[in-house]
Amino acid sequence: MTDANAVTPCVTLSIDNATALITLDRPQVMNAFNREQRRQFREALLTADASESVRVIVITGKGKAFCAGQDQHESAAMDAAGSAARIDGYLDLYEVFRAVKKPIISRINGVAAGAGLQIALLSDLRIASTNARLGMTEFKVGSAAIVGSALLWPIIGEAAMKRMVLLAEIASAEQALDLGLVHEVVDDAQLDARMTEICSLVAGWPTTSVAITKAWWREMGDDLFAKACAAARSGHATNFATGAYSAGAKKFTSRPRSAN
Repeated sequence: MTDANAVTPCVTLSIDNATALITLDRPQVMNAFNREQRRQFREALLTADASESVRVIVITGKGKAFCAGQDQHESAAMDAAGSAARIDGYLDLYEVFRAVKKPIISRINGVAAGAGLQIALLSDLRIASTNARLGMTEFKVGSAAIVGSALLWPIIGEAAMKRMVLLAEIASAEQALDLGLVHEVVDDAQLDARMTEICSLVAGWPTTSVAITKAWWREMGDDLFAKACAAARSGHATNFATGAYSAGAKKFTSRPRSAN
């Protein structure tokens, strides 16, 4: 969302017909997260959840991507303190995400990978365009797939999670639907109409009933999430100390542009 203290607004928030639309707005890097975008995204979630006029929250990406994950240019320049702060930033964002009382729907219009897929997995519904592609591709950049594995497991099961992580495969929208990774796949031209239909339905449910149910959903997953957070802080620190993450990020950012 727009912030006078932000160098460049990279998240927008608009509210219409009881729906808050949060748009990741860094299309030049496929909406990949850097620290400022994480901060603005967190602020937009809190603002939307606090608004009495909002009954449902939609998350999407500007341009051809939903979110390509962590910005590897930022990662390649990090020291140990920066890497630790990055993990804490994500975990704080995810805690805020999980505490939102209103239904969250991800409108997946394109690539959702790494942290981008994690944001989608934390959402209550995932509606994908036929153009969507989804992957947990941490190994490609030398990162460890800790929180991503924890989020995938209860949704698609252990076997499918391990295949997605170990092979770093990118699933098409239809493959994602078959896995149960998304709830619906809609032709790109019909995506907005379907989102309007879903939001209209969900916005009509009693807010107290929804909030109570969402609080219970969160509680059901608290133990696994807490373990994932502890493992992420420890594991990513170890991974950074070995040089694997820095090397992976630098290798990724040095690829020819045509290979992206």
